[in-house]
Amino acid sequence: MIPLLAIVFLLQSCNNDSTEPINVYDYYPLEIGKYQIYSVKVEVYSAGVSAPVTTTYQEKDEIESMSTDAQGISTYIFSRSTRNTSTDYWQKTKNYSVTEYPDKLLTNIDNQTFFSLIFPIDLKVTWNGNIYNNLDSENYHYEDINKPMQIDTLRFDNTLTLVERKDTSIINRYTGTKIYGLGVGLISDDQIAYEYCQADDCIGSETIESGTHKTRTIISYGTR
Repeated sequence: MIPLLAIVFLLQSCNNDSTEPINVYDYYPLEIGKYQIYSVKVEVYSAGVSAPVTTTYQEKDEIESMSTDAQGISTYIFSRSTRNTSTDYWQKTKNYSVTEYPDKLLTNIDNQTFFSLIFPIDLKVTWNGNIYNNLDSENYHYEDINKPMQIDTLRFDNTLTLVERKDTSIINRYTGTKIYGLGVGLISDDQIAYEYCQADDCIGSETIESGTHKTRTIISYGTR
């Protein structure tokens, strides 16, 4: 097997005038000590209740360790911690792992493995993000490669949008979109699972009967 470090997929930026090549692996940089802090908002809708119950907190993901197997495949262990506000202490909630292959990244979290990213990055490529677990098939694809983005005071010159799910109808909406920043990793995660009202007087109005909307938005990042 070709050593992982010898394989680098470079993608020419198509959204600006720069001729500087981009290492697509940098959309998910893996290095011990790297961390991201997110603002998390969860809205839970229930039948018969006009407004959702909203919860907000902060979440931190940090790479704790790395191991490499005999074939040169590296697995990184992340810790995830939460706190209610920026003045509270972090409380560790779980570990998860990301395994880096020459052509893909696999994430194992809560005993489920997800096919998170595929390389090289191409707008024409689709893949089943659930091929390594027993969940229903979901066709992942990329949108908006190397686009600039502003999130509050944070500026990202190059971002990559991953669409994990885009199922909508008059009775429900299931969508999932992640955005990655070059040299940073995940900067935004938006997950929606809505069931719409199906009664005669409201079907088609997109009135939410039940469901959840969870967003994770980056507020800080760095290396410990």
